[in-house]
Amino acid sequence: MTPEEPLPEILQAEWASDQIMALFADLDAGTEIQHVQLRTDSDDAAVTLADAEAAFVQGTARAIQVRYRFEDELWSDTILPGDPTTKIIRSRLPDHGTSR
Repeated sequence: MTPEEPLPEILQAEWASDQIMALFADLDAGTEIQHVQLRTDSDDAAVTLADAEAAFVQGTARAIQVRYRFEDELWSDTILPGDPTTKIIRSRLPDHGTSR
């Protein structure tokens, strides 16, 4: 980061399962997915958003990171499943590429 670049915006929240399911639907319908990384007890791999959602529903996801473009800005959501709530860490990323 150069001195003139602002620090990334970071938001944290604890959400219920129904809110996480709504997030998956919103990401699918309203964003341009750049990358999805899924960590389970046995693997850490790039997957589709649908695969990450299925792992969340099945209870096998330990962490899911989704990078996406929304309203011409890059974002990263880290989803950390828990009981009874799931932690969400959302950050706006610096965009060093070209706008679309």
